[in-house]
Amino acid sequence: MDDRRPTGRRGHGPHEGAVAPGPVRLVRLDRDTPEAALLRQAVLRHRLPPGQRGLAKPPVATLPAADADPARVPFAVRVLASPVSDAAQARSVCAGFGVLDRAVHTRDLVPDPDRAVLLRAFYVTTAWQGRGVGRTACSPPALDRLVTEVAPHADTLVLCVNEANHAAVRVYRRAGFSFTGHRHLDEVGRPQLVMTRPVVVSP
Repeated sequence: MDDRRPTGRRGHGPHEGAVAPGPVRLVRLDRDTPEAALLRQAVLRHRLPPGQRGLAKPPVATLPAADADPARVPFAVRVLASPVSDAAQARSVCAGFGVLDRAVHTRDLVPDPDRAVLLRAFYVTTAWQGRGVGRTACSPPALDRLVTEVAPHADTLVLCVNEANHAAVRVYRRAGFSFTGHRHLDEVGRPQLVMTRPVVVSP
């Protein structure tokens, strides 16, 4: 489970050519659309932020893993109201990545795994950190709209975050997640905090 750790560390401003923060949108990458193709290529160019290196798998590993698992839905975090139309724009506005996993098999995480969705492999690029993108992406309504689309049965969001990643924990708390009181060991034995929040269904 070492690909479930986000980071909330601040970056040093947007990279060259980046646009100002706009509406945060989550775009499914399992769709056969021109925008999804452009954003997939942008995600595969991402490198993990410094605070996450060594703690998480890079998108070149997590995106193919999601593609190979029908229970997982990869998504890009886009900071632009309208769909992207070319590769340069996609690189400029693709602020992060994540995966929703509909197969939560263990009661170590939540009492009713059949009604939960796991957020994993989530990160915000260094250029967009410290600008509210991570919090907005993980808060209602952005993440919840995507959850209800891919898993209408789900009423709980769950994630595991490295307990030493204090900045990420703060971001998740601001997005409405709370610590369950349980810890989960990743595949190399590092302790992860289990955090959950209800799925908020828009009227």
